[in-house]
Amino acid sequence: MKALDLYCGLGGWSDGLAQEGFEVLGVEIEPRIAELYKHPVIVADVCDLNPEEFKGYDLIVGSPPCRDFCVIAETLGHRWKDPPDPKGRGMKLVNAFLNFVEVAQPTYWLMENSPRARKHIPIKERQYTKLGKGMPRCFWGNYPAFLITRDFSKTISNSNKRLEDPPGISKFMKSFVRAKIPFPVAQGLGKAVRTAISKCKRTVRHNKT
Repeated sequence: MKALDLYCGLGGWSDGLAQEGFEVLGVEIEPRIAELYKHPVIVADVCDLNPEEFKGYDLIVGSPPCRDFCVIAETLGHRWKDPPDPKGRGMKLVNAFLNFVEVAQPTYWLMENSPRARKHIPIKERQYTKLGKGMPRCFWGNYPAFLITRDFSKTISNSNKRLEDPPGISKFMKSFVRAKIPFPVAQGLGKAVRTAISKCKRTVRHNKT
């Protein structure tokens, strides 16, 4: 099974998918973050890639940067040197993802972002949930249903602990650490997709016999 992780960051989605047997490829624009990603990675802007070259994936997943949509952008964004731009920059990144899945046509896809993005994204979200304390999120896509843990004390897997904030960590790096998808959430998605694909293959074999 193959999975493509767009805007992969530190690999929150990818780590859980790999645990479920997926061959994962990430796309990350920031070289400093790509160096910390544990799987094969393309260092590039998603907007510059040709989705035609990424057909044949079982799953495309992604978390376009939510900077322009998040609650801080709405409450304190007016103080930023580079003000939030949800209709411009924010939607450009979201639309790049949506165009990617439309052209590449994976079997399943999932996009994650801030609930405040709902007012700008033209398609309805599939799910509103919480990935942890202070992590309300929305999912869009055609992914099979999967369990999202509600025991936030167990959102850190022994096989893939989330990075601690080391002394002196930059604000730039801290934003990636805190936005990382909890391992059990990504693993749950991977397990659901794997099960759905296996069931589909068994059905096809049965119909042929």
